[in-house]
Amino acid sequence: MPEGPIHNSPYSDLDDATLAVVAVDDLEAFGELVRRHQDFVYGAALRVVRNTTLAQDIAQEAFVRAHRGLPNFKGDAQVRSWLYRIATNLALNSVQRRKEYPSETLPEPPAPSGPERQTELHALRAALEDAIATLPENQRVPLVMREYGGLSYQEIADETGLPLNTVRTRILRARRALRSKLEDWR
Repeated sequence: MPEGPIHNSPYSDLDDATLAVVAVDDLEAFGELVRRHQDFVYGAALRVVRNTTLAQDIAQEAFVRAHRGLPNFKGDAQVRSWLYRIATNLALNSVQRRKEYPSETLPEPPAPSGPERQTELHALRAALEDAIATLPENQRVPLVMREYGGLSYQEIADETGLPLNTVRTRILRARRALRSKLEDWR
């Protein structure tokens, strides 16, 4: 989602938890939550569906659902984690409905130098995406939440309802599997 111009809102000094309470009855306050987290929510969806258009639709739907759910938001989790979970669930549901991963890949990062390096990075990124896609869902989801979503192990446990040690074990197994699958890249 494109980042908009810098916006000075009367709510910009509020923390997310307070803003969530105010946003129940104030659309402008909810708009501030959207501005703060739109890129993060879009990125979370994009990493699962691997399609920019679909990820934009999912991000929009995630914010619609979040707005509807604000009255029930108790603040047990951080707002960012809560939004991440909504977007991730919507994205996973979308992929499951389609029973396949879309062919569009993530946008390429700028290459640090030269066309050879760019080609190498492109191939590595494709190999990593393919390797992640082959992980069992119970390993892939916590790994993506940790590595791409930036969530702590505890936040992942809270969001998935799994015990903390189970989250750690699944991420460890996912990393080992990726290391094995990407052995040729070492």
